[in-house]
Amino acid sequence: MEHKIKELANAITSAHTSNLVQSHVKELKFENNHLTIYVDNAGPLHELESEECDSHLQDGMQEIYGDITYELKLMSGEMHEREKNIPHNVNE
Repeated sequence: MEHKIKELANAITSAHTSNLVQSHVKELKFENNHLTIYVDNAGPLHELESEECDSHLQDGMQEIYGDITYELKLMSGEMHEREKNIPHNVNE
């Protein structure tokens, strides 16, 4: 698994985003054409979700995996406190 994380980090051209991936991504889980990226901490998770980091992350994944969808989640599997108050799925 560490090899896949390092491969993704090396494909990212932004040094900051690459460092976030190498330091805080703990697992990559592939299902069909979808990638779930597990992050160890809420701070880096929100940084990777930011518009700038998201763009760099997409470019790196495009280089390695081609067209793939992805999502970022906390490694603990717990819902972040902010999401408990304001769910991301506003359609419910």
